Amino acid sequence: MKFTPPKPFLFETGKRAVLLLHGFTGSSADVRMLGRFLQDHNYTAYAPQYKGHGVSPDLLLKTGPTDWWQDALDAYQHLQDLGYREIAVCGLSLGALFSLKMGFTKPVKGIVSMSAPTRMDSSSPIIAGYMEYVRNYKRLEGKTPRAD
Repeated sequence: MKFTPPKPFLFETGKRAVLLLHGFTGSSADVRMLGRFLQDHNYTAYAPQYKGHGVSPDLLLKTGPTDWWQDALDAYQHLQDLGYREIAVCGLSLGALFSLKMGFTKPVKGIVSMSAPTRMDSSSPIIAGYMEYVRNYKRLEGKTPRAD
């Protein structure tokens, strides 16, 4: 099966922009409907795609939070480079943490933090979700679990 990796999207409409940040192991597709809603209400919506996300889990393991945070900063800068001066940030899960961090790093008009994680130890549902993501991805690649 051939995969088409998710890509960033930009829905330009109004003079105010919303930076949409997806979650861990997610993709820009996770916030696309919200982007369309914002577009329908005269907001420009932009969602980047973090390095290693939306592709094989093998590639995700070659990146880390520093890379993903830089992707978020680059996305904010992209909106500024396009001329947007009123930028709000909205994030889901890991993106929610980044949206909060963006609030004390850059001048933002508003922050929406959706389902921000409260812990990242081995009991976290995020880890279980990641393992499920890996199993499903590998199954779609036609690979089966090793029998140890």
